[in-house]
Amino acid sequence: MADRVAAVTGVRDAARAALEARAEARRAEEQAAQARTEADARIAASVFDSAEEATAALMPADRVEVVAQRVSTHDAQLAATRARMLELELQLAGAPDEPADAAASQAVLEAADTARTVALRAERDAHTLVASLRDLSMQIDDAYAGVAARAADAAVITRLADTVAGRAPNTMKMDLETFVLAAELEEIVAAANLRLGDMSSGRYRLQHTDARAARGAASGLGLEIMDAFTGQARPAHSLSGGETFLASLALALGLAEVVTSRAGGVRLDTLFVDEGFGSLDDETLDLAMRTLDELRQGGRTVGVISHVAAMKEQLPAQLAVESTPEGPSVVRQGAGVSAGAA
Repeated sequence: MADRVAAVTGVRDAARAALEARAEARRAEEQAAQARTEADARIAASVFDSAEEATAALMPADRVEVVAQRVSTHDAQLAATRARMLELELQLAGAPDEPADAAASQAVLEAADTARTVALRAERDAHTLVASLRDLSMQIDDAYAGVAARAADAAVITRLADTVAGRAPNTMKMDLETFVLAAELEEIVAAANLRLGDMSSGRYRLQHTDARAARGAASGLGLEIMDAFTGQARPAHSLSGGETFLASLALALGLAEVVTSRAGGVRLDTLFVDEGFGSLDDETLDLAMRTLDELRQGGRTVGVISHVAAMKEQLPAQLAVESTPEGPSVVRQGAGVSAGAA
Protein backbone atom coordinates (compact mmCIF):
# COMPACT_ATOMS: atom_id res chain seq x y z
CA MET A 1 0.00 0.00 0.00
CA ALA A 2 2.88 2.39 0.79
CA ASP A 3 4.38 1.81 -2.68
CA ARG A 4 1.05 2.45 -4.32
CA VAL A 5 0.48 5.62 -2.32
CA ALA A 6 3.94 6.82 -3.37
CA ALA A 7 3.16 6.05 -7.02
CA VAL A 8 -0.17 7.89 -6.85
CA THR A 9 1.55 10.87 -5.22
CA GLY A 10 4.03 11.00 -8.11
CA VAL A 11 1.16 10.90 -10.59
CA ARG A 12 -0.57 13.74 -8.77
CA ASP A 13 2.58 15.90 -8.93
CA ALA A 14 2.92 15.16 -12.64
CA ALA A 15 -0.72 16.18 -13.15
CA ARG A 16 -0.05 19.50 -11.45
CA ALA A 17 2.95 20.05 -13.73
CA ALA A 18 0.68 19.31 -16.69
CA LEU A 19 -1.77 21.96 -15.56
CA GLU A 20 1.04 24.51 -15.40
CA ALA A 21 2.18 23.47 -18.88
CA ARG A 22 -1.33 23.93 -20.22
CA ALA A 23 -1.44 27.43 -18.73
CA GLU A 24 1.85 28.28 -20.49
CA ALA A 25 0.47 26.90 -23.76
CA ARG A 26 -2.65 29.06 -23.42
CA ARG A 27 -0.48 32.16 -22.97
CA ALA A 28 1.42 31.27 -26.15
CA GLU A 29 -1.87 30.78 -27.99
CA GLU A 30 -3.04 34.21 -26.84
CA GLN A 31 0.12 35.77 -28.25
CA ALA A 32 -0.47 33.96 -31.54
CA ALA A 33 -4.06 35.21 -31.62
CA GLN A 34 -2.81 38.76 -31.08
CA ALA A 35 -0.45 38.36 -34.02
CA ARG A 36 -3.25 37.10 -36.23
CA THR A 37 -5.40 40.08 -35.23
CA GLU A 38 -2.65 42.49 -36.23
CA ALA A 39 -2.22 40.72 -39.56
CA ASP A 40 -5.94 41.02 -40.24
CA ALA A 41 -5.75 44.75 -39.45
CA ARG A 42 -2.93 45.23 -41.94
CA ILE A 43 -4.86 43.41 -44.66
CA ALA A 44 -7.92 45.55 -43.97
CA ALA A 45 -5.80 48.68 -44.44
CA SER A 46 -4.53 47.45 -47.82
CA VAL A 47 -6.25 47.21 -51.20
CA PHE A 48 -6.58 43.43 -50.87
CA ASP A 49 -9.37 41.53 -49.25
CA SER A 50 -7.16 38.83 -47.76
CA ALA A 51 -3.58 37.88 -47.22
CA GLU A 52 -3.87 35.14 -49.83
CA GLU A 53 -5.09 37.64 -52.42
CA ALA A 54 -2.24 39.97 -51.67
CA THR A 55 0.25 37.15 -51.78
CA ALA A 56 -1.18 35.75 -55.02
CA ALA A 57 -0.89 39.13 -56.58
CA LEU A 58 2.78 39.41 -55.79
CA MET A 59 4.14 35.91 -56.31
CA PRO A 60 3.33 32.45 -57.65
CA ALA A 61 0.88 30.24 -55.80
CA ASP A 62 3.55 27.79 -54.64
CA ARG A 63 5.20 30.60 -52.72
CA VAL A 64 2.06 31.98 -51.12
CA GLU A 65 1.98 29.58 -48.21
CA VAL A 66 5.66 29.98 -47.50
CA VAL A 67 5.50 33.74 -47.54
CA ALA A 68 2.28 33.81 -45.50
CA GLN A 69 3.96 31.68 -42.84
CA ARG A 70 6.95 33.96 -42.83
CA VAL A 71 4.74 37.01 -42.54
CA SER A 72 2.78 35.44 -39.70
CA THR A 73 5.96 34.49 -37.92
CA HIS A 74 7.37 37.93 -38.51
CA ASP A 75 4.25 39.61 -37.17
CA ALA A 76 4.29 37.43 -34.08
CA GLN A 77 7.95 38.12 -33.51
CA LEU A 78 7.38 41.80 -34.17
CA ALA A 79 4.56 41.93 -31.63
CA ALA A 80 6.66 40.05 -29.08
CA THR A 81 9.62 42.32 -29.77
CA ARG A 82 7.52 45.44 -29.40
CA ALA A 83 6.11 44.16 -26.12
CA ARG A 84 9.59 43.34 -24.93
CA MET A 85 10.86 46.71 -26.07
CA LEU A 86 8.09 48.36 -24.09
CA GLU A 87 9.10 46.44 -21.02
CA LEU A 88 12.73 47.37 -21.57
CA GLU A 89 11.85 51.03 -22.05
CA LEU A 90 9.99 50.96 -18.74
CA GLN A 91 12.91 49.25 -17.06
CA LEU A 92 15.44 51.62 -18.62
CA ALA A 93 13.49 54.76 -17.80
CA GLY A 94 15.97 57.19 -16.33
CA ALA A 95 18.93 54.93 -17.11
CA PRO A 96 21.89 56.22 -19.12
CA ASP A 97 21.81 55.67 -22.85
CA GLU A 98 23.74 52.52 -23.61
CA PRO A 99 23.55 49.97 -26.47
CA ALA A 100 20.90 47.26 -25.90
CA ASP A 101 22.11 43.72 -25.38
CA ALA A 102 20.50 41.95 -28.34
CA ALA A 103 22.35 38.71 -27.61
CA ALA A 104 20.73 38.49 -24.19
CA SER A 105 17.30 39.08 -25.69
CA GLN A 106 17.94 36.34 -28.24
CA ALA A 107 18.98 33.98 -25.46
CA VAL A 108 15.79 34.73 -23.53
CA LEU A 109 13.74 34.09 -26.66
CA GLU A 110 15.42 30.75 -27.26
CA ALA A 111 14.92 29.79 -23.62
CA ALA A 112 11.21 30.62 -23.88
CA ASP A 113 10.86 28.49 -27.00
CA THR A 114 12.61 25.61 -25.25
CA ALA A 115 10.32 25.98 -22.25
CA ARG A 116 7.28 25.82 -24.53
CA THR A 117 8.56 22.62 -26.11
CA VAL A 118 9.16 21.11 -22.70
CA ALA A 119 5.66 22.14 -21.59
CA LEU A 120 4.07 20.42 -24.57
CA ARG A 121 6.06 17.28 -23.88
CA ALA A 122 5.02 17.42 -20.19
CA GLU A 123 1.38 17.73 -21.23
CA ARG A 124 1.67 14.61 -23.37
CA ASP A 125 3.33 12.74 -20.51
CA ALA A 126 0.63 13.96 -18.17
CA HIS A 127 -2.07 12.35 -20.32
CA THR A 128 -0.19 9.06 -20.11
CA LEU A 129 0.16 9.40 -16.34
CA VAL A 130 -3.52 10.18 -15.94
CA ALA A 131 -4.35 6.91 -17.67
CA SER A 132 -1.93 5.11 -15.37
CA LEU A 133 -3.49 6.86 -12.39
CA ARG A 134 -6.91 5.61 -13.43
CA ASP A 135 -5.60 2.03 -13.59
CA LEU A 136 -3.92 2.39 -10.21
CA SER A 137 -7.13 3.72 -8.67
CA MET A 138 -8.97 0.62 -9.87
CA GLN A 139 -6.24 -1.58 -8.41
CA ILE A 140 -6.47 0.31 -5.11
CA ASP A 141 -10.23 -0.25 -5.00
CA ASP A 142 -9.72 -3.98 -5.58
CA ALA A 143 -7.01 -4.09 -2.91
CA TYR A 144 -9.23 -2.24 -0.45
CA ALA A 145 -12.01 -4.76 -1.01
CA GLY A 146 -9.52 -7.56 -0.34
CA VAL A 147 -8.33 -5.84 2.85
CA ALA A 148 -11.93 -5.47 4.03
CA ALA A 149 -12.55 -9.19 3.52
CA ARG A 150 -9.37 -10.06 5.43
CA ALA A 151 -10.32 -7.63 8.20
CA ALA A 152 -13.66 -9.41 8.58
CA ASP A 153 -11.86 -12.77 8.82
CA ALA A 154 -9.41 -11.30 11.33
CA ALA A 155 -12.30 -10.00 13.44
CA VAL A 156 -13.84 -13.49 13.59
CA ILE A 157 -10.49 -15.06 14.52
CA THR A 158 -9.84 -12.34 17.13
CA ARG A 159 -13.26 -12.91 18.69
CA LEU A 160 -12.58 -16.64 18.83
CA ALA A 161 -9.12 -16.07 20.35
CA ASP A 162 -10.56 -13.70 22.97
CA THR A 163 -13.26 -16.20 23.84
CA VAL A 164 -10.72 -19.01 24.22
CA ALA A 165 -8.47 -16.73 26.32
CA GLY A 166 -11.33 -15.79 28.66
CA ARG A 167 -11.66 -12.20 27.46
CA ALA A 168 -14.78 -10.39 26.21
CA PRO A 169 -17.20 -11.52 24.79
CA ASN A 170 -16.58 -14.47 27.13
CA THR A 171 -18.85 -13.35 29.98
CA MET A 172 -17.66 -16.21 32.22
CA LYS A 173 -14.00 -15.15 31.83
CA MET A 174 -13.15 -18.84 31.53
CA ASP A 175 -10.23 -19.61 29.25
CA LEU A 176 -9.86 -22.86 27.34
CA GLU A 177 -7.42 -24.35 29.85
CA THR A 178 -9.82 -23.62 32.71
CA PHE A 179 -12.68 -25.11 30.69
CA VAL A 180 -10.76 -28.37 30.25
CA LEU A 181 -9.69 -28.38 33.91
CA ALA A 182 -13.31 -27.83 34.94
CA ALA A 183 -14.28 -31.03 33.13
CA GLU A 184 -11.44 -32.86 34.90
CA LEU A 185 -12.51 -31.33 38.23
CA GLU A 186 -16.02 -32.66 37.81
CA GLU A 187 -14.61 -36.18 37.45
CA ILE A 188 -12.37 -35.69 40.48
CA VAL A 189 -15.30 -34.37 42.55
CA ALA A 190 -17.39 -37.39 41.58
CA ALA A 191 -14.61 -39.71 42.80
CA ALA A 192 -14.05 -37.63 45.95
CA ASN A 193 -17.74 -37.75 46.91
CA LEU A 194 -17.50 -41.54 47.23
CA ARG A 195 -15.03 -41.00 50.09
CA LEU A 196 -16.53 -37.84 51.56
CA GLY A 197 -19.97 -39.43 51.83
CA ASP A 198 -18.54 -42.21 54.01
CA MET A 199 -16.35 -39.87 56.09
CA SER A 200 -19.21 -37.42 56.74
CA SER A 201 -21.86 -40.13 57.27
CA GLY A 202 -23.68 -38.95 54.15
CA ARG A 203 -23.96 -35.31 55.22
CA TYR A 204 -21.61 -33.56 52.80
CA ARG A 205 -21.20 -33.78 49.06
CA LEU A 206 -18.82 -31.68 46.93
CA GLN A 207 -20.22 -29.83 43.91
CA HIS A 208 -18.36 -28.18 41.06
CA THR A 209 -19.66 -24.71 40.18
CA ASP A 210 -18.81 -22.46 37.26
CA ALA A 211 -20.66 -19.45 38.67
CA ARG A 212 -19.02 -16.11 37.99
CA ALA A 213 -16.56 -15.07 40.64
CA ALA A 214 -16.90 -11.78 42.49
CA ARG A 215 -15.33 -8.56 41.18
CA GLY A 216 -14.84 -9.91 37.66
CA ALA A 217 -12.35 -12.64 38.65
CA ALA A 218 -11.90 -15.70 36.45
CA SER A 219 -14.42 -18.47 37.09
CA GLY A 220 -14.89 -22.12 36.25
CA LEU A 221 -13.01 -23.99 39.00
CA GLY A 222 -15.22 -23.23 42.00
CA LEU A 223 -16.29 -25.75 44.66
CA GLU A 224 -19.25 -25.66 47.01
CA ILE A 225 -20.62 -28.05 49.65
CA MET A 226 -24.07 -29.59 49.54
CA ASP A 227 -25.20 -30.04 53.15
CA ALA A 228 -27.79 -32.81 53.48
CA PHE A 229 -28.89 -31.41 56.85
CA THR A 230 -30.07 -28.12 55.31
CA GLY A 231 -30.63 -29.26 51.75
CA GLN A 232 -28.73 -26.22 50.47
CA ALA A 233 -25.31 -25.62 48.98
CA ARG A 234 -22.88 -23.37 50.80
CA PRO A 235 -19.34 -22.10 50.19
CA ALA A 236 -16.49 -24.48 50.91
CA HIS A 237 -14.84 -21.97 53.28
CA SER A 238 -17.87 -22.28 55.62
CA LEU A 239 -16.68 -25.76 56.72
CA SER A 240 -14.99 -26.16 60.07
CA GLY A 241 -11.33 -27.07 60.31
CA GLY A 242 -12.01 -30.77 60.69
CA GLU A 243 -14.60 -30.80 57.93
CA THR A 244 -12.21 -28.95 55.65
CA PHE A 245 -9.56 -31.60 56.31
CA LEU A 246 -11.98 -34.41 55.45
CA ALA A 247 -13.04 -32.64 52.24
CA SER A 248 -9.39 -32.06 51.29
CA LEU A 249 -8.54 -35.69 52.00
CA ALA A 250 -11.47 -36.84 49.88
CA LEU A 251 -10.33 -34.61 47.00
CA ALA A 252 -6.78 -35.97 47.26
CA LEU A 253 -8.03 -39.54 47.15
CA GLY A 254 -10.37 -38.70 44.25
CA LEU A 255 -7.48 -37.12 42.35
CA ALA A 256 -5.36 -40.24 42.95
CA GLU A 257 -8.09 -42.46 41.57
CA VAL A 258 -8.59 -40.28 38.47
CA VAL A 259 -4.84 -40.18 37.83
CA THR A 260 -4.72 -43.98 38.19
CA SER A 261 -7.54 -44.44 35.68
CA ARG A 262 -5.96 -41.97 33.23
CA ALA A 263 -2.56 -43.69 33.51
CA GLY A 264 -3.88 -46.95 32.08
CA GLY A 265 -4.56 -48.55 35.46
CA VAL A 266 -1.12 -47.83 36.92
CA ARG A 267 -1.48 -47.88 40.72
CA LEU A 268 -0.30 -45.21 43.11
CA ASP A 269 1.19 -47.52 45.72
CA THR A 270 2.31 -44.83 48.16
CA LEU A 271 0.33 -41.93 49.65
CA PHE A 272 1.54 -39.40 52.23
CA VAL A 273 -0.76 -37.11 54.23
CA ASP A 274 1.00 -34.16 55.88
CA GLU A 275 -0.58 -32.56 59.00
CA GLY A 276 -4.21 -31.51 59.37
CA PHE A 277 -5.02 -34.15 61.94
CA GLY A 278 -4.69 -31.73 64.84
CA SER A 279 -7.92 -29.97 63.79
CA LEU A 280 -10.01 -33.16 64.15
CA ASP A 281 -12.01 -34.26 67.15
CA ASP A 282 -11.67 -37.84 68.40
CA GLU A 283 -14.64 -39.17 66.43
CA THR A 284 -13.56 -37.50 63.18
CA LEU A 285 -9.97 -38.59 63.74
CA ASP A 286 -11.08 -42.22 64.09
CA LEU A 287 -13.11 -41.86 60.91
CA ALA A 288 -10.14 -40.45 58.98
CA MET A 289 -7.86 -43.22 60.27
CA ARG A 290 -10.35 -45.90 59.21
CA THR A 291 -10.46 -44.36 55.74
CA LEU A 292 -6.66 -44.44 55.52
CA ASP A 293 -6.63 -48.03 56.76
CA GLU A 294 -9.00 -48.97 53.94
CA LEU A 295 -6.51 -47.50 51.49
CA ARG A 296 -3.79 -49.82 52.86
CA GLN A 297 -5.72 -52.89 51.77
CA GLY A 298 -4.15 -54.54 48.80
CA GLY A 299 -0.57 -53.64 49.75
CA ARG A 300 -0.75 -49.85 49.35
CA THR A 301 1.53 -47.87 51.64
CA VAL A 302 -0.01 -44.87 53.45
CA GLY A 303 2.14 -42.53 55.49
CA VAL A 304 0.98 -39.71 57.75
CA ILE A 305 3.04 -36.85 59.14
CA SER A 306 1.58 -35.44 62.34
CA HIS A 307 2.29 -34.14 65.86
CA VAL A 308 -0.97 -35.56 67.32
CA ALA A 309 -0.06 -37.83 70.25
CA ALA A 310 -3.34 -39.82 70.01
CA MET A 311 -2.32 -41.12 66.61
CA LYS A 312 0.70 -42.98 67.98
CA GLU A 313 -1.58 -45.70 69.31
CA GLN A 314 -3.19 -46.21 65.86
CA LEU A 315 -0.08 -46.30 63.67
CA PRO A 316 1.40 -49.79 63.22
CA ALA A 317 4.80 -48.45 62.21
CA GLN A 318 6.39 -45.17 63.23
CA LEU A 319 9.45 -43.04 62.57
CA ALA A 320 9.97 -40.40 65.27
CA VAL A 321 12.02 -37.24 64.67
CA GLU A 322 13.58 -36.10 67.94
CA SER A 323 15.75 -33.11 68.71
CA THR A 324 19.06 -33.57 70.54
CA PRO A 325 21.09 -31.28 72.80
CA GLU A 326 23.82 -31.28 70.18
CA GLY A 327 21.54 -29.49 67.73
CA PRO A 328 20.73 -31.81 64.76
CA SER A 329 17.60 -33.94 65.06
CA VAL A 330 17.68 -37.74 64.86
CA VAL A 331 15.19 -40.21 63.42
CA ARG A 332 14.27 -43.15 65.64
CA GLN A 333 12.23 -46.16 64.66
CA GLY A 334 9.21 -46.65 66.90
CA ALA A 335 8.11 -49.87 68.57
CA GLY A 336 5.97 -52.38 66.71
CA VAL A 337 7.37 -51.50 63.29
CA SER A 338 6.32 -53.77 60.43
CA ALA A 339 8.47 -54.12 57.34
CA GLY A 340 5.69 -53.33 54.85
CA ALA A 341 4.40 -50.04 56.28
CA ALA A 342 5.66 -46.51 56.78
